[in-house]
Amino acid sequence: MIPVIDYNLKDLRIWTPSLFIKNIEEMQDDDALRKCILSIAGKNKVRAIAFRILFGGDYFNKPQIINSNFFPQFGKLTIFFPFYIPSTLDMLQRFRGAFRDIPLIVFFETSFFLNLPDEEKYYALPFEYNKNSKIKKFGFHGIFHEANAGMVPSGSRTISLVFDKQTTVCAIYNKRPLSISLGYTPLEGIMSGRACGDLDPGIVFYLMNVHNFSIYEIDEMLKNKSGFKGLTGYDIELKDMIKMRGKDAKIDLAFNVYESQIMKYIGEGVAAMGGVDNIIIAGSNINIVTPIIYTLIKKISFLGINIIRLPWDKDKEISNITSEESKIKVYINRKSLPAIILRESEVFMRNKNY
Repeated sequence: MIPVIDYNLKDLRIWTPSLFIKNIEEMQDDDALRKCILSIAGKNKVRAIAFRILFGGDYFNKPQIINSNFFPQFGKLTIFFPFYIPSTLDMLQRFRGAFRDIPLIVFFETSFFLNLPDEEKYYALPFEYNKNSKIKKFGFHGIFHEANAGMVPSGSRTISLVFDKQTTVCAIYNKRPLSISLGYTPLEGIMSGRACGDLDPGIVFYLMNVHNFSIYEIDEMLKNKSGFKGLTGYDIELKDMIKMRGKDAKIDLAFNVYESQIMKYIGEGVAAMGGVDNIIIAGSNINIVTPIIYTLIKKISFLGINIIRLPWDKDKEISNITSEESKIKVYINRKSLPAIILRESEVFMRNKNY
């Protein structure tokens, strides 16, 4: 067994594949942590433990084994993500103390994007800030996007969409990313439940000068009071908001803005690749946003897409939602993130002879 662990600064979400949620702070020492994991495994032997890590900076361009060399490099990332890196470092050190006899493998959500071309990676700021402060696109959802890239032959031009808590669009040519919607921080790209997505930076100065907002108030507004919540005034789940489409003008506006932003990034990706051969859609919110996906694909059917009508098959892990005559194929990849990490962990172990 290889448990897959996702850490959210408080709880360990342990996938075996049943999901267990444990508060790491309630485990007093490494021995208690080891007993917790082994108890969840039951009679199964724990061969390794895999971790999903949100950020790897420039240091980690592929999955890594946690060893004594890992921690100093990971700790250097604190300047980028001060609320996440120190706590995650402490969590990983505790696992290292509790499980020295098995491989601990970390997968980073940003590794895939270290291969972005320079024209996509850098912002048009004075270059010393790009160079010295590492202000550039790091991307997100790299584990999902790389898995989607692995579904098609080398040389393919693929638009990969991930519908999760955030929505990201990535253009992939020959299994290498050419563009990604999310950049240096989670604010860039497509709006989410409470975050604004792409924004004219001049609006920040306008809010400061005219409305006397502090930088902290604007930070809070852009991260937690914008997006679907900001446009509609409703602080409800996306699945409940979708049920109100066509019944509330503010909700219709929010979804129109959301779809427009996704369309913009699909178009950017198609232009970057000089066309598209496949569109692959993944993420935990696929079932919730299926009507949105259908609308989006219908809007770009002029590219040569012949999409089949709803409802689509929800039982298949991978399903083609286009007809046989469709020039461009569109696939739904329902494989979960833990399942992808588990599969890649098995490959990693095999390649390293563990």
